[in-house]
Amino acid sequence: MKRLITYLIVIALTFYTAVLYGSTSFLMLFYVELALPFFLLLTLLPAMRSLRLTMELPIPVVEQGQRVPVLLKVRNGSFPVGGKVAVQVKAKLPMGQKTEKTWFYSHLTGSRKEAVIKTEYHARCVGNIHMEIGRVWCYDFLGLVALPLSARYWKALKPETMLVLPRICEVPVMVSRQSRDFAGESEDYSKEHGGDDPSEVFQIRDYQPGDKLRSIHWKLTAKTDEMMVREQSLPLGCPVDFYLDLYQPAGHHGRKHETKRDSYLQIIASISHSLVLEGCRHHIIWFDSQRNDICRCRIEKEENIYEMLFQLGQLPVYHSRKELTELYRQKYHETPGITALELDTELVLKLNGETQARYSGDVSDIERQLGAKELVV
Repeated sequence: MKRLITYLIVIALTFYTAVLYGSTSFLMLFYVELALPFFLLLTLLPAMRSLRLTMELPIPVVEQGQRVPVLLKVRNGSFPVGGKVAVQVKAKLPMGQKTEKTWFYSHLTGSRKEAVIKTEYHARCVGNIHMEIGRVWCYDFLGLVALPLSARYWKALKPETMLVLPRICEVPVMVSRQSRDFAGESEDYSKEHGGDDPSEVFQIRDYQPGDKLRSIHWKLTAKTDEMMVREQSLPLGCPVDFYLDLYQPAGHHGRKHETKRDSYLQIIASISHSLVLEGCRHHIIWFDSQRNDICRCRIEKEENIYEMLFQLGQLPVYHSRKELTELYRQKYHETPGITALELDTELVLKLNGETQARYSGDVSDIERQLGAKELVV
């Protein structure tokens, strides 16, 4: 814009001088200056057809608050020397937050060159950040003419996804004997201990005093002339069901609620991680309004938490209440766990229907509150 204003001032001064002094030279210069934008436009149009753009995220998983590199590669086949490209990058934030739009600029220095725009993105929001190119403008080497680049040169690029992890802190957890011995119904079975589920065989072994007659493998016993026993499997049920209530009244927006969303994922990840450290299997259960379906993620190890966060990363809130326990029962038809945890968007944690904690404040405050009270499951 500054260059255009300067250019218009120069044209005006040239014309004024030509009229004032009746100079033919200044008049010719005035015509040349008028024709210059059209000449620049003619050189810019064919050059834009050979332009190609790509975007890369070298680090796809980061922690909240980090600055991560974003590489925009601009390859030009016949771009004018000194031309400039402006690229708008859109970052779609998680859980219904507003999309961030940022402009980046790069000067192209010659034919068949590749310019790399190295910039940084501040990962301030927890969850999946989908980044894609939004708009592209091309400028001539004088910066007087600018044209938008057609979307067909970059629209086919798939959005890059970055997972921003919340700050996971330790929560004091005490797992009761009842939860540790919980079998329940499950499609997963212990590889270390036998149980009493007749639908799955844990191992075939020699008969030991005290084994029930109905567990004897008669065919194998007759074949080997030794008493052999079919030991049943132990199903690995989840004693804790952790429901995520993503209901939020309509019209709740703003920075305050964005911070709550970050805290929401921080609380989930911290409690889940602490349960894993205590060897407590659990289900994370939520309603996906995009699929109109109840979903769950089984958590047994730390890797499962990251998988769960990746699934939750772009879930929007919904504005009509859902009966999560009833929807879950209708879909999975399983015996519920011993403990039911529930976290709503106001950061109220309930244990078996009773309020366990109310969290508030920023990340450091949440961390302090999570460590202040023991969670008994």
